[in-house]
Amino acid sequence: MNIKEEMVNDLDFTMPRVIVTQRMTILENVTAIVMISEKALTVRSGRRYTTVVGENFVIKEIGEGRLIIEGNIRQVEFLQAEDAGQDRRIQD
Repeated sequence: MNIKEEMVNDLDFTMPRVIVTQRMTILENVTAIVMISEKALTVRSGRRYTTVVGENFVIKEIGEGRLIIEGNIRQVEFLQAEDAGQDRRIQD
């Protein structure tokens, strides 16, 4: 990846950015917390969703577009919302 591609990714605020260690996760470009439980946290970043799965979550910091979570991180999942305007009719 060249420097231009890296810069474009760094400045795209609709894409989730995640930094993960075994005990801490930093989620950037967060627009909303969608779901939170003892074992999972899902956030929205534009039209994409990020789910962090683990145990003993503690939200250490909530800032503008940033969330810092501590706990035993097991898995990170990235999902994209389906296009709501897409035509879903079955063709014969």
